[in-house]
Amino acid sequence: MNKKDNEKGIQNDGLNHDEIPELYLKKNFLGKWSAFFIERYRVTFLFIAIVLIWGVYQYATIKREAQPEVILPMAFVSTVYIGASPEEVETLITDKIENKLEDLDDINNLTSVSGFGYSSVAIEFDPGADIDEKLRDIREKLSNISSELPKDAELPVASDFEIGKSPVVIYTVSGDEDLMTLQNIANNVKKELEKISIVSEVLVIGDIEREITITVDPQTLQVYGITMEDIQNALTSSNINMPGGDIELNDKLYSIRTVGRFDQIDELQNVIIKSTDTGQLVLNDIAIIEDGYKEQEIFVSKSFYSSDDIKETKHAIGIAVKKRDSSDDIKVRNKVREVMEEKRSELIPENVQFDLVGDKAEYIEDIVDDVTDNAKAGFFLVIVVLFLFIGFGESLIVSFVIPLSLFAAFGLMKITGMTINNVTMFSMILAVGMLVDNAIVIMENVDRLRFKGLSAKDAAVVGTNQIAPAILASTLTTLAAFFPIALTSGIMGDFIKHIPFTVIFALSASFLMAITVTPSICSLALKKHRSHDDGKTHPIKKKIRISLSVLLVFILSLAAFMDYGKEGLKGIGPLAIVAAILFGSGMLFKQLKSKNSHEPGKIIKKYISFLEWILEKTRRKLLVIASVVIALIICIGTIPMGILKVEMFPSTDSPWLFVYVRTPEGTTVEDTDKSVKEIEKRLFSVPEIKSFVTYVGNNGANVWEDYNDDGGGIPNRSFLLLDLLEEEDRERSSMEIAQEIRTLMKGIPGIDFDVVEMEGGPPTGAPVFIRIKGNSLENIRKVEEDFANTLNGINGIRDVETSTKRGKNILEVKVDKEKAKRFGLDDITIAFGIRNSIHGITATTFRQDQEEIDIVIKLAGHKVNTIYDLEKLNFYNQSGDVIAFSQVASIVETESITAIQHEDGKRIVSVSADIVPNQNPEIETATDAVNAFKTAIKDYPVSDDVTIEYGGEMEMMGDSFGDMMVNMVIAVLLVFIILAIQFNSLSQPFIILLTLPMALIGVIPGLLMTGNAFGFFSFVGVVALVGIAVNDAIVLVDYINYLRKNGYDIKDAILETGKTRFIPVFATTITTVGGILPITLKDPFLAPMGIALMFGLTMATTLTLVIIPTIYSILEESKLKSTAKREAKLDSLVVIN
Repeated sequence: MNKKDNEKGIQNDGLNHDEIPELYLKKNFLGKWSAFFIERYRVTFLFIAIVLIWGVYQYATIKREAQPEVILPMAFVSTVYIGASPEEVETLITDKIENKLEDLDDINNLTSVSGFGYSSVAIEFDPGADIDEKLRDIREKLSNISSELPKDAELPVASDFEIGKSPVVIYTVSGDEDLMTLQNIANNVKKELEKISIVSEVLVIGDIEREITITVDPQTLQVYGITMEDIQNALTSSNINMPGGDIELNDKLYSIRTVGRFDQIDELQNVIIKSTDTGQLVLNDIAIIEDGYKEQEIFVSKSFYSSDDIKETKHAIGIAVKKRDSSDDIKVRNKVREVMEEKRSELIPENVQFDLVGDKAEYIEDIVDDVTDNAKAGFFLVIVVLFLFIGFGESLIVSFVIPLSLFAAFGLMKITGMTINNVTMFSMILAVGMLVDNAIVIMENVDRLRFKGLSAKDAAVVGTNQIAPAILASTLTTLAAFFPIALTSGIMGDFIKHIPFTVIFALSASFLMAITVTPSICSLALKKHRSHDDGKTHPIKKKIRISLSVLLVFILSLAAFMDYGKEGLKGIGPLAIVAAILFGSGMLFKQLKSKNSHEPGKIIKKYISFLEWILEKTRRKLLVIASVVIALIICIGTIPMGILKVEMFPSTDSPWLFVYVRTPEGTTVEDTDKSVKEIEKRLFSVPEIKSFVTYVGNNGANVWEDYNDDGGGIPNRSFLLLDLLEEEDRERSSMEIAQEIRTLMKGIPGIDFDVVEMEGGPPTGAPVFIRIKGNSLENIRKVEEDFANTLNGINGIRDVETSTKRGKNILEVKVDKEKAKRFGLDDITIAFGIRNSIHGITATTFRQDQEEIDIVIKLAGHKVNTIYDLEKLNFYNQSGDVIAFSQVASIVETESITAIQHEDGKRIVSVSADIVPNQNPEIETATDAVNAFKTAIKDYPVSDDVTIEYGGEMEMMGDSFGDMMVNMVIAVLLVFIILAIQFNSLSQPFIILLTLPMALIGVIPGLLMTGNAFGFFSFVGVVALVGIAVNDAIVLVDYINYLRKNGYDIKDAILETGKTRFIPVFATTITTVGGILPITLKDPFLAPMGIALMFGLTMATTLTLVIIPTIYSILEESKLKSTAKREAKLDSLVVIN
């Protein structure tokens, strides 16, 4: 070796350097960086300590949640117009607001609902829009709209989409005590929980509000010549605290304040209503004052089996606890639990039940724990694979990269605002198998050089220097494939952006560890030289080494496939035993068989022979390529042929089910409760239901729904939260249980219902969702009805719903203006007279113990139960005269729709439907259902002014799959650019990228064999394969090029590369597959992505070892022939000249 070429740090130890051409390579930047850590091993240890301490701290404090938080870039404009019909609200309110807002920038969608007495306009902005800025723009646009709105309408209120509305935990207080006792207990609990700093709000659900009622007789009012409004004015003016300004008296400044608010209820009796010649008329003279309660609007009950299996249902009060926006759900739940454990004895009597019925934090914990267990299993499996493919000591060094890289990634996640959830943890699991790829390649190269006689230190320096550029290229290609996934737009983009960022953080950290920590530890921990006769070990030591290595592999294999539950280890299942035996036997076979790991085994020899046979003749090369092309065409053809189904997300088991119940509009809460009682009876027949909580008069006060205590119930709505037995304690899935409940509830008259299973991933909408737009409400409602009937007739489709519901029964009071004028009345006096007679007048409030209590004036004997009661009402003019209702007005009974919806300014109605699992083999996915519907309506006449659009899961699937297709193109282009720079060639990147179609030959059969559809996560897996699958091809092509530069011809370089790189190529593939195998087996939601990666990567690796060398041979030999022809032509021209 020349002095010039002898790099500092390489020992001149008399080796035959012609056999080690790597020694002549100059150190590149990465080689120098690696050598720095090898030479200064104490810096390496310090670096390791810093990464571990920082990473462990960040991991311990990072926020945990079930799924990535999806922030909707939305704003809402709400307007109240009491008494107006949907049609009036649409014309007088909604249309005018939409006209003002339609030219806002960055609007993605503008929708609205015009209902009874309200207008709600929703503005969805493009992803990334600044909502605070958009709210300012909205308020500016609406700043002078008041002059265009009706005088009785309230001003529009703009707000954003509030994050974190849903409660973290919900408790029930139930028992045999009366409702007020339970309510007082709940209120005491509320006061304690509101003291917790990370709790934003505590809601009491199903309580009854206190009310002070003042009942007056109409005859008395007539005798004294007073009205209800006179009483209201008297109460209001007597119940006031008012500042009187500041005054200076005797050189002191005083603030004057008049204090007149009621301190005691008894004070109401002496309020002066009217002064007469004979004295003063006080309230107690003309009215009855009662301290009571309002009518209950929400009924809550808890149903369960008692200790002796008796069915019990008890009335209850619900307590919902919300967190502050930035708080961790688990920390909030734990703090609430801590407070309740401490205060329970003083807050909850022994005869009252206090139960946790909704725990969002537990759901998060279960998901994170499950994924974490799978991550551990993947880690153990990766180590087992390392033991099987490389030496025992070498595998320990390589596996050390995993925790370092993971903790570094967790640190980066924390400082960038990411959280631990099922998606980020799956990404970590995906990364686990790839984290060791770089270290494996470096370790194999270092080991090879040690086998040739270099010291451990020199082998580490030279081996890393040689291979670092190639593994940098392979790492960059992987990162380049994942990065475009972060560009996905909309809700799905917010949901899956955590996958690329997590993988990028982890792989970047692993590359850094591979070129610094791995070679540094190699230089210290490995033997100085690895000789050709390593097999000369003392028999006893050899037996001990073999026994320990086999035992360790056996234990790790068991750990990888053990069954874990909520309480920890449940047991060792058959899968764990089989895996342990297989891997343990493999380790024993390896230890007994091979004395020298660098001598090719039988499999490698057969592979080289097969490859040599292919390379001998061009015909064979073309035949192999043609076979792969045909296989690819067949696989891709399964999608349009319908053999491979397409869906957004797979169904997953859930610990809860939700039942939403609707009775007809106008049904009282008492009648709704009667219908729900029948549902409760039937639910007790389902053995998998542990308990359930019922909310009558409420449509979703549970841990995943938004719940706002706005003081009003919804009389015709109910919601039931069903708590199921643990998954391992029941034979049926939640999907099967839900189907049985639907069958049980079908026979109950007068209700509509939905049995909803918890969805994995972001909301996708119904499998079938049809939007019908047009200007004529009559036309689009006719189409809506016809489409609903069509869907009901398709086998395999259930829960068909239309957006147009039967509205409230309306009694329109027609005022005869001429007659009313003669009697001294006008429309507003009559309207208020009717409202006051029915509901009374809320005159003022009485404050006691921080509670605001309404004081309501009502007429005695004026309970309106029939239309005849309404017609018996009387009105009073300014003179105190009594005018009968029939003298000035008449009643017309009508019916109205509940609401009118708009989208982008057009009227819209919709039809939605779900799919019955396993009922019709031709309708298993949203695509199947929509195609069946399109076939059914192909001859349906749709007028020109009506537009039909398909939304829901189909729309999201189209948008998301379109984004993923663009992402894949970007990924391919980025990878091509990186490879073109790395290899300084345009043809060789093309060769390497052929691994992607080869991966599809594995992906599609893998999904078919496992019974999975091609879904969104499968597509993510395919895009990821763009970067992962090419890594093996990069290693092969890079080493072929390297050997050719050192004098090998094309064929010999290919065969030597196949022999030398076979083990690292398969080792990196199997570690990646092993890392994601456990979660693929145990998590049905993320399984399609795991299957796509496992089968795709396995097939790509297998074919890469054959197809890449074959195509490389064809293209490079063609180049040589072309070059030879050009040179021959030039030579002939020289001879002629």
